Amino acid sequence: MKRSLLGFIIVCSIINKTFGQNLQEGQKRWSAKHPLTVDDFKIKISDENNESVYSQFMIHHAIGGFDFMQRNLNQKIENIFLGNASWIDTTKVDEIDKQIEFQQLQFDLAEIHARKFRKRALENKKKIAKGFDIITQINNDILSEFSESRLELVKETESGRNNEKIEEWKAKTAAELKDLNDFRYENKKKIKLDK
Repeated sequence: MKRSLLGFIIVCSIINKTFGQNLQEGQKRWSAKHPLTVDDFKIKISDENNESVYSQFMIHHAIGGFDFMQRNLNQKIENIFLGNASWIDTTKVDEIDKQIEFQQLQFDLAEIHARKFRKRALENKKKIAKGFDIITQINNDILSEFSESRLELVKETESGRNNEKIEEWKAKTAAELKDLNDFRYENKKKIKLDK
């Protein structure tokens, strides 16, 4: 009986890992090595009434019942850029690079929140065995916090037009990413939490 239960757990784990890591067309997982480019934006516009570039992001999880046994939950929570829901006005050539850089800063901000999600999920992983309410609550909190941070970024930088504020946000974001480095998607090592 114990052998068949162990086999079932291993099969479920393999299936979950296989399906959890596939990206759909137009999606891009956050990566420090591969920033956003013009080609990542699948909707091309030429419209005076909109910003020249707009990005849509998704922070989602695929946490299952046996994940409380994992060494970390980094691969269970993803930060994805949705290229099929993001637009760029390629007629505004003089603004494109600066605006893509601003969208990348927002993607970096989403990554900070994805890492916070991973950390909070790991801190609460024993509660996962009792049900997923804790993950739903963390997910809701993280999405709310990301929206507030993104709005603050847009306001303070005047939608990416205030270079001084952009540099401040870049430095702040880089420091937070470094501080949460253990919770990057690529890290598969066991994470020891401070008690």
